[in-house]
Amino acid sequence: MAFGRRLWEAFKTVAILFSFAVNLTLVTALLLLYSHLATLKGTVNETVARLEGIVQDLGGARISTTIPIRQAVPVAFELPVQQDTVVVTLAPVPITTAATFQLPGGGGTINGTVFINLPPGTRLPVRLNMTVPVRTQIPVNFDQPVNIALGASGLDPVVTKLLALLRDLQAVLDLIPAP
Repeated sequence: MAFGRRLWEAFKTVAILFSFAVNLTLVTALLLLYSHLATLKGTVNETVARLEGIVQDLGGARISTTIPIRQAVPVAFELPVQQDTVVVTLAPVPITTAATFQLPGGGGTINGTVFINLPPGTRLPVRLNMTVPVRTQIPVNFDQPVNIALGASGLDPVVTKLLALLRDLQAVLDLIPAP
């Protein structure tokens, strides 16, 4: 039984030394991890702060550019024209019309046809009363400068959500104890 007891004592000694070595290794590893955790926490804190600044800058950003406009705009309408004007003939204008002639001194009436040629350059007064259909395309060519505030044009809600998310992440980081 003395051999069993010595064996037991040797086993206990080895187990205690082994347990001490394992515990020492684990404590050392934890201390090393803890020191790296502080470095990691600092790096993540710095990154979150930089991200917060970038997101805030994004909300205040503007797009400034020039948009070239090159297109044809269709135009369709009815144009009423009501005015008096004078037209000038460009070529001889033949006029054929029925005519009634009264003979002087009660000589009676003659019905007939008159053939006249108006010479070129004859000025004729005319009353225009009509509707002119207008169907055309108008070319539109210009450069339009624009300056758009991203936040005011719809990005503000997204920026607010991103900032809230970064604040939540910062709150989680703040729960990690400092070394």
